[in-house]
Amino acid sequence: MKYNAFIGIDISKLTIDVAIRSRASKELAHQQFENSPKGYARMLAWVKRLTRCGETEFFFCVEHTGVYALPLACFLTGKGLDYRLENPYHLKHSMGLQRGKNDRVDAMMIARYAYLHHDELRLTTLPPGAIITLQHLLAHRERLVKTKRVYTVAPKELASFSSQESHAFIGHESQLIVSTIERGIKAVEGQIESLIQEHADLNKNFRLARSVKGVGLVIAAYILVYTHNFTAITDPRCFASYSGIAPFARSSGTSLAKAPRVSHLANKRMKALLSNGARSAIRNDPEIRAYFQRKCDEGKPEMLVANAVKNKLVGRIFATVKRGTPFVGLGKHFS
Repeated sequence: MKYNAFIGIDISKLTIDVAIRSRASKELAHQQFENSPKGYARMLAWVKRLTRCGETEFFFCVEHTGVYALPLACFLTGKGLDYRLENPYHLKHSMGLQRGKNDRVDAMMIARYAYLHHDELRLTTLPPGAIITLQHLLAHRERLVKTKRVYTVAPKELASFSSQESHAFIGHESQLIVSTIERGIKAVEGQIESLIQEHADLNKNFRLARSVKGVGLVIAAYILVYTHNFTAITDPRCFASYSGIAPFARSSGTSLAKAPRVSHLANKRMKALLSNGARSAIRNDPEIRAYFQRKCDEGKPEMLVANAVKNKLVGRIFATVKRGTPFVGLGKHFS
């Protein structure tokens, strides 16, 4: 499809800065609007008036700022407009040196980025509402877990630096808070399971993923979110790269030849969850435990072998979902 107007949008909590670049003119127009449905409607009317193009000729590129970008994405989806939610890190490192920075400059930079790269960009499709709700529930659970950690660790650290009386008081109050948080975590986990059970397509893949040893409720739910229920990411190697567990080589001519290493450009939350899953699999899965021990005995570093276990988990999850039947270990095939 040939686009004639490229609209870059920089989003903040209260406002959106919009810049337009067209094929007919390299000059950029800029305007600021409210970050609200009324502001979006005014923005669209302004774009139509300035470009005099049809809606099918618009290409919107929006900086992905999490929850602040979601209402605008819903608006663009509802209007049937083509848009791309782009990673801020990618935007920052794709446009060369930038000396100045403000919302107006950022919007113009995003419009220029859309003009230059629209042929390479894949349009964004919002996940189903259940996936968005699941993401919000998982985010709430993560906040509870972080808060629980604060009230669990702090009293122990104060033991050596406070009086016995004050430590007893702080420890007692902290335990009450921790108990309340633990009930909240159980409640939100119940909500997560209930939500998944209400949707047959989610529930099927969720149960298949959990059939792999080392994969629990949290890992399986996060994978559903990040892969949009195995529709946005269907290749285990792509998901391994996304999660930061795929090794990449670094070489140049004859002077640089380093061993393959994982990249720091990754979803750190998913990587941490897979690390937990790998530790669980090494403890509870005889095949994984034997593999881990064999590689360590061969002299491989434990961290390297653990990363290989993470990749095995991802491969098993995707293979199980693709096959449509629960995971069965190799040992059971010969028993």
